[in-house]
Amino acid sequence: MCKRILAATVITLVVFAFVFPPAHAAEKVFRWKYQQMRIAAEPGMAYYKEMFEKTLPAMTNGRLKVQMFWGGDLVKSTDALDAVQSGIVEMIGMPSIYFKGVIPEASIEYGLPFGIRTPYEMYNFMYGKDMPNMFGGWRAIDVYRKIYAKHGVHYLAGGVDCWPAAFMFRSPINSIGDIKGKKVRASGLMISWIERLGGQGVFIPGEEAYSALQTGAIDGITWGGAMGMHSMKFHEVAKYYLYPSLMPINHLTVLVNQKAWDALPEDLQVALEQAVVRAGMDITAHQNWSGEQWGLRQMAKAGVTINHLTGEDLKKAEEVAYGLWEEEAQKSPEAAELVGMMKDYMRTMGYME
Repeated sequence: MCKRILAATVITLVVFAFVFPPAHAAEKVFRWKYQQMRIAAEPGMAYYKEMFEKTLPAMTNGRLKVQMFWGGDLVKSTDALDAVQSGIVEMIGMPSIYFKGVIPEASIEYGLPFGIRTPYEMYNFMYGKDMPNMFGGWRAIDVYRKIYAKHGVHYLAGGVDCWPAAFMFRSPINSIGDIKGKKVRASGLMISWIERLGGQGVFIPGEEAYSALQTGAIDGITWGGAMGMHSMKFHEVAKYYLYPSLMPINHLTVLVNQKAWDALPEDLQVALEQAVVRAGMDITAHQNWSGEQWGLRQMAKAGVTINHLTGEDLKKAEEVAYGLWEEEAQKSPEAAELVGMMKDYMRTMGYME
């Protein structure tokens, strides 16, 4: 009798062990490296730090641990795409303009001049569902995921960490003609826009931008909007802010090495995407968007004058920008699709006829 009871107990324990294995036996811990394009000094980075150090570990029960590094810590920003493709880092967060030499559609993704106006609209353009009796359904992120998959990376998130891109100058810009002859630090299609108006567009790394303005090596600069440029202290050496923003919305692209992504269980994939999207929306709402008005106020206190493009000047600025859209659309079938989607969005919202 005792033997039967013992045998039954052993069988029960064995079955229990297979059906309910110890938690630690099944829970592999994934450890990743993530390089941001920004520096620790930017106040909004607190949201990313909290997300990677607290929120994501809580969401994944400690099974996915991501260590964040700042711009240039592990690899140069210009080498970031190569680094995530090869697996040197598992994840990067960069403006796509850094990839334009490899990915033809990168300039469109980074932002079309005089395009989408607000981060909420960008989110809808990227993620919005096709709902009955309502606008939506563009889902640009699906196109970008196909594009980046060709390059061995998973497009995790975009269109959530957004900022406007305006210009500051050392001298007044009272009309569009005043840009002629100016040497301006810019990126992406903003360089082309400056050059179509008779200026010279150049790209200078962020760490060299302040001294270039201070010494007069450049006449103007774009570095996000008022909040971003105030954090870089450009108001100390450039006293004229051009409004409205040429690029109402630029945004961060978050890419993951494809093999690393495929190795994650589905629940960790979902958790990572949701955590990154939330952190991006937090920094947009606090620093990059509502912080814009605060930044303009600080600029005014520092003696910065806001120059407004209006009337015919604004119309010409937009015409030059829309011409650049057409040129970008010629670069690939996907580029044509994305520009077409953008035009459809702009017409739906009444920004374009």
